[in-house]
Amino acid sequence: MRLLSSLCLATALLAAPPAITELQPRGAQKGRPFELTIVGQSLGEGATVVSSLPATFTPLGSTKPGMESRYATFLVEPTGEWAVGVYPLRVKASNGLSNIVLFNVGAFPELTEEESRPGALPRQNDSLEKAQTLPSTPLTLNGTLMGPDRDVFRLQVKAGERRVFEVDARRAGSAVDPVIRVYDAAGKQVARSEDDPMIGLDARLDMTFPKEGFYYVEIHDARFSTQAQSYYRFKTGAYAYAADIFPLGGRRGETASVTLSNVTVKADLASVKAPQTFVNLPDSPSLPLPFAVGDYPELREPVTAPLTLPVTINGRLAKAAEVDKYTLSVEPGQEYLFELQARELGTSKLTGLITVYDEAGKKLSSAGDGPLPVDVAAVQASSRTLGDPFLQFKAPEGVRKITVAVEDLALRGGAHYAYRLHVSRSGADFQAQVTTPFVNIPAGGTALVNFNIGRRGYTGPLRIEPINLPAGIQAAGGDIPHEIPDPNNRANSRRGMITLTAAPNAQFAAGEIGFRVVSTDPKMPRVERVATGLGYSIAVNGATAQGVVDRQRALTGQWLGYQLPAALTDAAPASLSLQLEKATKKAAGYEYLFRWRWTTRDRMQAVPENVVVDLPNFIDFRAIEMEVDKKDRTSGTFLVTSTRNTLPALYNIGIMGRLMTGGQTQEIYSPLLPLAVAELDPEEKSNDANPTPAR
Repeated sequence: MRLLSSLCLATALLAAPPAITELQPRGAQKGRPFELTIVGQSLGEGATVVSSLPATFTPLGSTKPGMESRYATFLVEPTGEWAVGVYPLRVKASNGLSNIVLFNVGAFPELTEEESRPGALPRQNDSLEKAQTLPSTPLTLNGTLMGPDRDVFRLQVKAGERRVFEVDARRAGSAVDPVIRVYDAAGKQVARSEDDPMIGLDARLDMTFPKEGFYYVEIHDARFSTQAQSYYRFKTGAYAYAADIFPLGGRRGETASVTLSNVTVKADLASVKAPQTFVNLPDSPSLPLPFAVGDYPELREPVTAPLTLPVTINGRLAKAAEVDKYTLSVEPGQEYLFELQARELGTSKLTGLITVYDEAGKKLSSAGDGPLPVDVAAVQASSRTLGDPFLQFKAPEGVRKITVAVEDLALRGGAHYAYRLHVSRSGADFQAQVTTPFVNIPAGGTALVNFNIGRRGYTGPLRIEPINLPAGIQAAGGDIPHEIPDPNNRANSRRGMITLTAAPNAQFAAGEIGFRVVSTDPKMPRVERVATGLGYSIAVNGATAQGVVDRQRALTGQWLGYQLPAALTDAAPASLSLQLEKATKKAAGYEYLFRWRWTTRDRMQAVPENVVVDLPNFIDFRAIEMEVDKKDRTSGTFLVTSTRNTLPALYNIGIMGRLMTGGQTQEIYSPLLPLAVAELDPEEKSNDANPTPAR
């Protein structure tokens, strides 16, 4: 009995952190109690739900005997008013935090698509002949789409009846890119919607039917893609929603007046810390619209006086080919930053173009008019996921007044072409983001945290520093080298990383760790920026390369205002260390000999014969001659080489190995090591060295 207890305890100690793959259901009608089943792993006894939804989550025990770690069911009961919207939800257990998934609250009674019920057969409603009949009353239906799946529903309507058909997918945390089609009783398509201007890649139709009868609503994915998060929420009824919004944002700490379809509402930004909040029409069942939150003084067009910096201008190109212009007094040699917010907010169709002219009307600089995957005439179809432009501008000698113009690249305009233009004095600057959504740090082990640094004029070295590191946690790494200035003044994104290592006896409650990124060039004024958090990252399958016409990006949750949620988790079956044994100068650079070593908790634990080497921002990076020691299979060596192109600087190097434990792969990281690359003699340098760092 004692041996059995010890084995059970060991199994529990080595349990993986909790993870969520699915929620059943994905949403609920506001104010109504319901049962929520969370599907994932390590969801056993003691796991609790963490959510901003004002409700209690009472465990009900598993309804699937023997699957307690895979399924956890809770009774959810309101403790306050539920507003229509999406709410983050994660699980916290003794061995760490889970990922965030989004739970949706709606206003209508909830239904489930028949083929999406547990155990149901697929393709039950993929044609008009097999359409699932829906009641004529307002409703929210929860469905799923996988690959070529088409879901068809039949509705009976009256002559002259108005109905709204709306699909929540990307806004609701799903990777589906929905399309709505409506057919009459004869099977003729009478309406279609994809990518509504106010709801991003989601779809909405507002229809008045000419005659009584049956109509069919078809929902499918625009690319017929297969996604891990493949659910959608289909709403229908005769309801009001915000068809346009102005302005697109307001200033932090203030109360902003917002016009939604000619209805004015107030947005209280007094306590908002995140880069955006949400606004909605009173009592609308449609999801609220994102509303940007900035830190500069705010103006609304028309603006006739010269600008006083810093400032945010809220404008709208109300008609086709309209160009908004603003004047600014400048100082020769001073640098300025113009940033446009529009498409990326999800509430504007503007493909922005920023242009700077001198007093004589001569064009000095522009942004947003770089090469597109196709010609400008096809912008509407090709730029669904394009970002917004920004322009770094240095006033030339003799120029003391400029005009800044904002226009649409395809000369469009209308109610859906609003923007926010941020103008500020600028010099050497950068932005920082934590690109790891959350982290579980193994007891006595190491976790890796990634960062993205967007350089905006500052090309010197940088240092990432934790702000509120818990006791018992040690950070390593965080060094980003300088780079050769770009003569075209383009922005560069660089990756940074830090490892967090927990002492074997470390203890801290789950919480957030903050980070700041500081410039370390002694010849320039210090610049410090707090790194913003990702909140969550929900994968979207598809083409992800820069410049692809239909580029897909993961869904992220910066609107949550998180930095890095962190928790301790159980000790890993092994730890991994890295050591620099020798540095040798060669004819064209340096050669560094590194040794890795595994330390296992169980002598029977198999370890891999190679490791993955990570050395970001190192030009001409190569890791070669990886070999396992013949006498000690837990250790090995590899070489890293530099070339004439490699910038002399301080870098960080780390390794990762994959272990198989309990039939699952586990990634084990080493603490980062500093790697200082020395300056080569002048005669050893190449005059045409490639200035582009590896990322």
